[in-house]
Formats: sequence, C-alpha cells, structure tokens
Amino acid sequence: MNLQVRIMALVVSLLFIGYVLHLVRSRKLRETDSIIWILASSAILILGVWVKPLIFVTKLIGAKFPVSTLFFSGLIFLTFISLWMTTRISELTEQVKDLAQKVALMSEDRGKVDEKQK
Repeated sequence: MNLQVRIMALVVSLLFIGYVLHLVRSRKLRETDSIIWILASSAILILGVWVKPLIFVTKLIGAKFPVSTLFFSGLIFLTFISLWMTTRISELTEQVKDLAQKVALMSEDRGKVDEKQK
C-alpha cells in the first residue's frame, strides 16, 4: 500500500473518531452506539500504520491488493451495521405500536371516567 493511501486512511480515521466523539458530546449519538464506530475507525487507523496484518489477510483471501481487502472489509462491516440497524428499527417499531395501543386504551378509560362524572 503506497504512502498516500496510508496517510489518507490515517487522516480519515482520525477525523472520523473526532466526529464520533463530537456526536457523543452533543448527545446526538449514544455512547453504546459510538463504541462500534470508534472500534472500526481504530481498526482503519491500525491497518493504516501497521500494514502487515492487512497484507496477510489479503494473501489469505486471495485478493491482489491490500486496498481492495480494506474496501471489502468496509463493505462487510457496513452490511452488518445495516442489518443491526434494521433489527433495532423493527424493535422500536414494535415498542411504538405497543405504546400507541396503551395510550389509546388509557384515553378510552379516561373518557369513560369523564362520562361517569357528568
């Protein structure tokens, strides 16, 4: 991997870590969600500095260039993130549905109490 790509990986990963920390401080990202992004950025940072593991994995999977291995790893990572986020959205959708039903039942019960008081 040439020097330009390594420097770019270092700069991007450091900027990304800084941005994630900014989002956590401004309460736009929860700490639990930020851990995976900081770990991913740290992995890119480490592979940008220490290229031998990346070259080993590149040879192991039969790729020609370490950069292609890095991009493939990023694609796999983003696929898993998308699946994880989809499951969280499904869970939250169920919670919203349950809450809406409870609110509707509580409103109906309250309406009956108001009618009895009249």
